[in-house]
Amino acid sequence: MNIQLRDLITIFDASKKFTLDTSEILFDALEGNLSLFVLSNKDLREALIPCKKGVLQHASPGEFIRQYDPLFHHIKYVDIQLGQVLEINEKSIKSLIVNQQFSEAELYKPLAPICDDLEFDFWETEREVYSWEEDMPAYSDVTLERIYVLEAEVITTKANKGNKVSISKTTTGSASSTALKVIGLLMHHLAKSPKYASGTSPNRSQIKELLLDLAEELDVNSYGLSKVDERLLSDALKHIESQKN
Repeated sequence: MNIQLRDLITIFDASKKFTLDTSEILFDALEGNLSLFVLSNKDLREALIPCKKGVLQHASPGEFIRQYDPLFHHIKYVDIQLGQVLEINEKSIKSLIVNQQFSEAELYKPLAPICDDLEFDFWETEREVYSWEEDMPAYSDVTLERIYVLEAEVITTKANKGNKVSISKTTTGSASSTALKVIGLLMHHLAKSPKYASGTSPNRSQIKELLLDLAEELDVNSYGLSKVDERLLSDALKHIESQKN
């Protein structure tokens, strides 16, 4: 993405111009609807070190230290120029939502080169690796005052929200009805297998276990599946009965 400085607007100016709360802009960014940026305020070279995860060490009562293995012999260098547009990563967006700030170090890690031939878990800056040294300068915090957005993305996102609100009032009911119909039909299809049948009806318990297994296999958050699905499956079966010709 080729970002021009003139296309950017501060998050506070966007909030005022488009009557949006800054928290709403941050959540839109977290959901992938917007990109957030910071402009580098200096020229610098940053050293990045790939690291492997370690164990969580119990250092003292109430204090735990995450150990990791820095791969120093694979150190990489990135050069940043004054005024360079730096995109903010997901971790930093979350920190802005919770703490209204994040560490400057997070701006440089997305600039690390792709290393497909190297096994590691994450990048750390050299200064982070040596942060235990007393004379090691700390990174500054990036606050909301330095955050920019693409004005065109804000316009598009707000327009899409307006369309969704106007459309949802007329389509939510029919969409829910269609969803129940689809679920009910799939349940009856599964019930053709004895494993997912209870007599002549779909076995809701077995289908629930199938959903949980699929969520784990596809690495999908299973929140809600173990509690809501049996009621949802029951509603789907009732809906199918009401839709028969």
